[in-house]
Amino acid sequence: MLGALVGMGGMTFLFSEILRRQAEDQVRSNLDSKVNAIASVTESAETLAYSLGVSATTLHERQAQFADTYRELVLQLFERRPEFVVGLGLGQSENGIIVDQPWLFPYYSAPASADVSVPASDAIRYEDLADDVGEFYPESQRYRDYFEPQVNLWTAPYENENLRILTYYYPLFNSEGVWLGSTLVDIDSTYLSNLLDDVVFQKAGRFLLVTQSGEVVADPNTQTSNVQTYQSIPGLADIWEQVDAETAGFLKGQTGYWSYSPVPGQDWLLFGFVPYSAIYGRIFKIAAVITGLMVLLLGTIVFLAIRKLNQRIKPILLQGNQFANDQQSLMASSVHHDELEQLSLSFFNLLNQLNLHQETIRRHEETIAQSNLHTDQITEKFLAFTAQIDDEAQAQRTLIQKGQQQLTQQVNEYKSVDRRLDTLFTLAQTLSGFLDSIPNESESAQLFESLDQRILALNAVLDETTPDDKARSQTLITQLITDIASLKAYHRQHYSLKKLQHQTTDVAQSRQAVLTRSQAMVTAAQTITQILTEIESIAAGLNQDARHVSDMLWGNLQQSDLTMPGKADAAMQSLDDAIARVSSSSGTALEPLDPAMAENNRRESDPWE
Repeated sequence: MLGALVGMGGMTFLFSEILRRQAEDQVRSNLDSKVNAIASVTESAETLAYSLGVSATTLHERQAQFADTYRELVLQLFERRPEFVVGLGLGQSENGIIVDQPWLFPYYSAPASADVSVPASDAIRYEDLADDVGEFYPESQRYRDYFEPQVNLWTAPYENENLRILTYYYPLFNSEGVWLGSTLVDIDSTYLSNLLDDVVFQKAGRFLLVTQSGEVVADPNTQTSNVQTYQSIPGLADIWEQVDAETAGFLKGQTGYWSYSPVPGQDWLLFGFVPYSAIYGRIFKIAAVITGLMVLLLGTIVFLAIRKLNQRIKPILLQGNQFANDQQSLMASSVHHDELEQLSLSFFNLLNQLNLHQETIRRHEETIAQSNLHTDQITEKFLAFTAQIDDEAQAQRTLIQKGQQQLTQQVNEYKSVDRRLDTLFTLAQTLSGFLDSIPNESESAQLFESLDQRILALNAVLDETTPDDKARSQTLITQLITDIASLKAYHRQHYSLKKLQHQTTDVAQSRQAVLTRSQAMVTAAQTITQILTEIESIAAGLNQDARHVSDMLWGNLQQSDLTMPGKADAAMQSLDDAIARVSSSSGTALEPLDPAMAENNRRESDPWE
């Protein structure tokens, strides 16, 4: 709920800042519109004074020297005056406009509250301020303050016949720059008050026109005609020192915001006041309604949450009460408490029961400590046995690897013998084919006898031939005799070739026997390799079983169930069985091969050694 309230407060602050900025913009806009309205009033008054001054100066330049001419001029302009003008006059300097007459001051006025049904001519009053009746204007303070300075200016508000009047003075000069006099226009500040009688923001607030010196020019909320200052306005005196008359501003007061803006061409400041309630009233109402709804919603959620919590606490209370049945005083006192206090009493009751069992827990801890000591001793023995098994398994693997290397060498040597025997067998087949193509002894004798007879016949024929043919034939016969001699020499070597053929046949038979024996050795080597692989897998399985038994025993020793002596004996029996099984399995391991015996077997199996 606190978080929700903080969130609502943050949103309210954000919206209030947005509204404040909107209010500031709207107040400034309304203030500017009012400033423009006031400026239009003052400009109209100044234009009227200027028109009267120009007309009077023109008449003077045209040598108009009759007082009635100037009175008529003032009257005509006064009749066409704006509604806020209550007085119009023309006062000359000494012998200024009319040379033959030292003083002239026609002044026309009308009460601001004149009945509209009365004709304007009847409502207008004329007064000559240059006669001896009443105050003679050259001798008045107004002449010294506003005529003699020869400048155009607005006076401060003053009272005149229960009216608050503002007067504008405009000096007249001829073409040579000689001061001829001044025109004046009186306006009723009530018109300005009615002009400012409007709301500033959200149907609230007020406008106030004040001079830079602090005198109130127009105040719609004040009906009195007495001249007031800023000190009589509630809240304005607090922020007066912060006001900068040269520029517009927006200030924060005690009860609201003050916005101000200077009136162009005047030493006036227009203030607009907006109370805080007009800006923040709606947002505070909305925030209050939403906060109420949030509090109601969160209260409902909290109620449901507490109800749900009570439903979950009740089973715990019932279980705690079952443990506290033996303490009737505690049960009787818990009835008068709420659920949380009952839960607290049940908790402390359980805590007391736990304290009662501390001695039993301590005895069990001692038993567990003794069992752990015994277990540590067993574990050390088992770890030593496991290390021994690992060493034996490593030795077996080393022997198996050596046996496998020796078998690999034997297989490679047998393969080399096979290759050499294949080469010899190929050579023997080639020689056997060549020897088979050689004729036998009887065939050679018959062939040589036939050749001899043919040579003899050829010699007989040569005896009958010409000398040239005889020479060539003799050469051929010589070559033939040489070839026959070579054949006879080759025939004499026939016995050696036959012997070589028999030896080649013996080599082929020996190769077949050696090949058969080599294949048998390769088969035996493969069988031995398979046996060694099975032995290695058996040793690895035994080692894995030993490690599994070690891990299982160590895990069981870590549990609290091994604290009982009977279970410790069962664990010891399991360890003994595992040790016996590993020992019986390791007894079947192969003995390492003798290198000398392996070398003799290799030499006996190699016929070329």
